Amino acid sequence: MFLDLEEKLIRKTVVYQGKYIRTEEQIVRLPDGTEALREIVSPPDAVGILPIDSEGKVYLVRQYRPAIGQVTLEIPAGILEPGESSSETARRECEEEVGMRPERLDFLFGYYHSVGFSTGKIEVFLGRDLRPNPHAHTDPGEFIEVVLLPFAEIYQQGLSGKIIDSKTLLALLWYRQTVLKAV
Repeated sequence: MFLDLEEKLIRKTVVYQGKYIRTEEQIVRLPDGTEALREIVSPPDAVGILPIDSEGKVYLVRQYRPAIGQVTLEIPAGILEPGESSSETARRECEEEVGMRPERLDFLFGYYHSVGFSTGKIEVFLGRDLRPNPHAHTDPGEFIEVVLLPFAEIYQQGLSGKIIDSKTLLALLWYRQTVLKAV
């Protein structure tokens, strides 16, 4: 038998509502009857895509991330636009960021990236049968560099700590453990 660990919402106050992020302060009743303050961040849901070509090379992007003050190496990703499905977002982001359109798109997994304080969810896809899109372009204000590396090399970078982005690390591990092991 499990303990009842659910917290009951008493009230919430929107602290900030920006273009992408909403933050709330929530007063909750804990299982023991006491009250506590919770700070909740609600970013838009997003997708990531692991685009792998027929030679086993992975398309990645290098970009500066101001929240951590450094350049990262990541799989292409982006937020869902209103009315857009996760798979449509994955294809669009792959085209915009690396100039390749995946003809085959397989759902790998979804996860909540910071369950302690955030509602943000990311779904990750595997993109294959890549076709170049010469008309692809990045979003205004987005400065990225496309990097193409063999899967084995990028996987080792993930294991060595050179890749620090959670969606990229999870995509690499998931692909290796589920797709490659099945072959």
